[in-house]
Amino acid sequence: MNKRVGIIRCGDYDPERVYRALHKAVDLAEGLDLQDKTVLLKPNILFDAPPEKALTTHPVFLQAAIRICQDHGASEIYVGDSPGFQKPGFSGRTSGLRQVTEACDATWVDFTKNPFDLDCPEGRVSRQFTVGGIVRQVDRIISLPKLKTHQLMYFTGSLKNLFGLVPNLLKSPYHLRHPSRGGFAAMIVDLASAVQAHYAFMDAVVGMEGPGPAGGYPRPVGLVLASPNLLALDVTAGRIVGYPDKELPIHTEALSRRLWLESFSDIETLGEDPADLVIRDFKKIAIKKSGSQLLDFTGGRYLRPLRQALEPRPVFLKDTCIKCGDCIKICPAHALEFLGRGPARRVVIDYSSCIRCYCCHEICPADAIEIKIKPFSRRIR
Repeated sequence: MNKRVGIIRCGDYDPERVYRALHKAVDLAEGLDLQDKTVLLKPNILFDAPPEKALTTHPVFLQAAIRICQDHGASEIYVGDSPGFQKPGFSGRTSGLRQVTEACDATWVDFTKNPFDLDCPEGRVSRQFTVGGIVRQVDRIISLPKLKTHQLMYFTGSLKNLFGLVPNLLKSPYHLRHPSRGGFAAMIVDLASAVQAHYAFMDAVVGMEGPGPAGGYPRPVGLVLASPNLLALDVTAGRIVGYPDKELPIHTEALSRRLWLESFSDIETLGEDPADLVIRDFKKIAIKKSGSQLLDFTGGRYLRPLRQALEPRPVFLKDTCIKCGDCIKICPAHALEFLGRGPARRVVIDYSSCIRCYCCHEICPADAIEIKIKPFSRRIR
């Protein structure tokens, strides 16, 4: 398998500059075979937010991706995503992605329509996934991730971005069945092996650092990356923001399958040298050293309270919460509820039921949820 990753500097979202940078990255990485093929471009839309918040793949980056697919002879191009809590009327217009799709003669698709069960016979933890119907209608899938941190998985890239192919709240059962980092990583890799995405273009012009993927802060990175090897691209991006190869659960799980790489050392980077690009002060999610990851794998009902006490947990900011209820609707463990009525109504959480998937933090439109360690508290109001 091609293990090349093209890395090109790009300091801003000027449309022509982004297009030229991405075009060069693809030329270096090679392997983009789209002649007379139908293509699905899958950007990262955590929820439909303005591009300056760095929550979504930037619309200018999507525009460049569509143009490159057209340059390579794609017969038809589709664009879409399904946020974890997709409200009625979701359009992708606040992020600007829908407008770009239409202006570039591509087709916007709704993943909640005509979902089907995709078999994964070789899956380690999941043998079947419910995904958007568009997956079986296209010849090629290209992941368009935004470089971001992630509270549960530490880092999110092109492999994790494929989880958006699972429509809307159908993601919640996967969180419930795979609450540990290791289990969730195995599920993501199972999905990636079943989907077999053809290529990845990463928007790292401006990434997100700090408590991502929703509550972090935009951070200029000044790069675009491209590769036919999703794991190679993600590992390379992880190195640039300072994560060691073996510390990220999805990367180590994917490597163990030997589907993308035999070794992390197999990656061939072209264009810029990642060693010259490392951002020393990038604000990362700290890799846990408490040992609770071991408890994730061994923790039955007797060790579960200890594991829960050591895990960072969602903490609700009463004065910031807008009481929209989105967190309650998305919680796969049903650990959240409203208490009270009228102006005094507030969200409460049962920490003994919380599985620490941080879906509530991801989806909160008001940044009213922080992730902190609060030992031995069962409920917070």
